[in-house]
Amino acid sequence: MALRAGIPMQDPEFIQFHPTGIYGSGCLMTEGCRGEGGILRNANGERFMERYAPTAKDLASRDVVSRSMTMEILEGRGVGPEADHIYLHLNHLPAETLMERLPGILETAHIFAGVDGTKEPIPVIPTVHYNMGGIPTNYRTESLTLNPDGSDKLIKGLLASGEAGCASVHGANRLGANSLLDLVIFGRASAKATAEDYKPGQTQKELPAGAGEEAIAKLDRIRYSNGTEPTARIRNQLQRTMQRNCAVFRKQDLLEEGCKKVTEITT
Repeated sequence: MALRAGIPMQDPEFIQFHPTGIYGSGCLMTEGCRGEGGILRNANGERFMERYAPTAKDLASRDVVSRSMTMEILEGRGVGPEADHIYLHLNHLPAETLMERLPGILETAHIFAGVDGTKEPIPVIPTVHYNMGGIPTNYRTESLTLNPDGSDKLIKGLLASGEAGCASVHGANRLGANSLLDLVIFGRASAKATAEDYKPGQTQKELPAGAGEEAIAKLDRIRYSNGTEPTARIRNQLQRTMQRNCAVFRKQDLLEEGCKKVTEITT
């Protein structure tokens, strides 16, 4: 919405990955799975984290685990018909322990992966977890753009925080505790800025004629399209391409290959 309105984005390439999202749906399998003794295995049945993190193994940080899983997949050791994901094993642990400690995880695996986590491995893949980038803001969560001379210019009336905003406090990779900033600091700052700058019932600028009609027309073009290609097939192709070519590793050759594939899919 912001991009369509001509508002710039900042740091959109800074994305944090969670190592164990359910393959296909992206629903997260908490890192507590590995904390309880869960292990990751490749197509050879190898507990590969022992090679990448000999001491921490499956308890290594999410960034190390995400990179390691991706390397296994790119080197041809992924599981499944497309060799494009990894197995998370909980099925070697007592079922009673899993039901007591991870009941929600078992339910999520059953609903979104169709597997019984007490008896079968769960298909997982590194999944987008947090976007550091977004609408550039100041410390009051007021949105920013640039004046012709390159100085900051406030966009009055538009405040952004959380994943929508980018106050540049996370850098290129969010630390877990930093998520509190979005609520405790910037959520409060947004409320204070609104209370200070705007009053109930104050006069607003008149909307231009036909405001919102362009967005509705764009939606209708998609809703009433009668093309021959099913939406689900296009989505699946785009998802697989982005997962392989624009995920944890973004190398020149992978990105160029991805751009060609996306062009082929969308034309």
